[in-house]
Amino acid sequence: MEDAPDTPPGTTAPTAADAKSGGFLSSLLRIGPAVVVAAVVLGPGSIVGASRIGTQYGYQLLWVVPVAGLLMVSMTIASMAIGVLGRVTPTQAVAERFGRLAAVVVGGMVMIAVTLFQASNNNALLMALEGFGFGVAGETPTLGSQLLRCLSLLVVNLLVIGLLMAGRRDLYRNVERAMAVLVGMMVLAFAINLVAAKPTLSGIGGGLVPKVAESTGGEGLAWLAVGALIATTFSVAAAYYQSYQVREKGWTGRDLRLGITDSAIGIGTLTVVTMMILVTAAAALFGKIPVSELTDAAAVARALEPLFGSWARIVFSVGIMAGAVSSFVVNAMVGGVIFSDSIGTGTAMNSTGVRIWTVAALLFGWMVASAAILTGVDLVSFIIVAQALTVFALPVLAGVLVWQLHSLPQTKELRVPMWVTPMCWIGLLVVVGMAIRTAMQLIERFSS
Repeated sequence: MEDAPDTPPGTTAPTAADAKSGGFLSSLLRIGPAVVVAAVVLGPGSIVGASRIGTQYGYQLLWVVPVAGLLMVSMTIASMAIGVLGRVTPTQAVAERFGRLAAVVVGGMVMIAVTLFQASNNNALLMALEGFGFGVAGETPTLGSQLLRCLSLLVVNLLVIGLLMAGRRDLYRNVERAMAVLVGMMVLAFAINLVAAKPTLSGIGGGLVPKVAESTGGEGLAWLAVGALIATTFSVAAAYYQSYQVREKGWTGRDLRLGITDSAIGIGTLTVVTMMILVTAAAALFGKIPVSELTDAAAVARALEPLFGSWARIVFSVGIMAGAVSSFVVNAMVGGVIFSDSIGTGTAMNSTGVRIWTVAALLFGWMVASAAILTGVDLVSFIIVAQALTVFALPVLAGVLVWQLHSLPQTKELRVPMWVTPMCWIGLLVVVGMAIRTAMQLIERFSS
């Protein structure tokens, strides 16, 4: 769930003026902001994950990304409709129907997913710093150097916590906008480099045909890779959060209709960008370097070498840092808002309960990242596995959204598109299946 902005992923908050103007021109004017928001949604997990998976499996898993994108559009639209048409939030509905303990379980699932994403953000930030030449990349780690890395990340988290407690949200928004520009530059760099990497149309076409991937590294991580790709694009936690956002913004049925279009544009953009990064790595690196060498930013950045040469590491590190910073606070806020709601302490961004649990999400993420650093796990592998493990939280959240979707009042003037409900059911089955398959693979790996 590396990526959940203040507006629904890929959307801008429609205004009355937007609704009145209508037509092609107003739709065109909304595309720009939607693309920018999609750039913020593109977090370090998407960049690192798609790069490594393209290197390890070539084009074989390309089909996963558009499937996950379609499921994300469906679940986001469902969540927005629940926020607009529902009497209470999804978590409050769970508390009313099944009891407060059930609501806490839902909030806990979100907090687990957010913690794993935050851990990825922390290690991605560290990877970016080492890509710039700071830290211990390429050196034999010592206990002292590992503790220094953990301390550095703690300082970053404490600075972010200080901004939150001081109520300086505007300052963060300015930083986020700057990071969105940097991520956009990173995306442009991959787009240009894609041409230099010379991917084959037959390879891309073959990659869009669903198949079981075969790794060149012999690591048997195919299902974890699929889980990571699904988690970075089909973020059910981020979709779940949209019901809160539209309620806070006071959306109406007219806003919902505009939001559906904007979501399709923004998430579609995110999907294409993720596919582009994967294809670039597949064309530039698949079968050319051992997967075991992909342990830091410098190694993964080799996908950019056809065009940028020695500057590839810097360009890649800029994108990784931008992705980490741009999602750092907002991702934690997702956990803070939903968990606070689950225990009945409110959902307002400036409420004490939300702030306390947002801080908790930041610190939980730092602790998991620090544990990974102290145990010597390489940053790239950690990010992939952490993203994949979020699939264990997704079935609960998807189940709540599907349940609430069926309880919505439908009117002749305002209906959820007919295709959304079956696609949400498919999304629920997908995340349940991925959770089961990931659990089986982890059991196999650790029992052997």
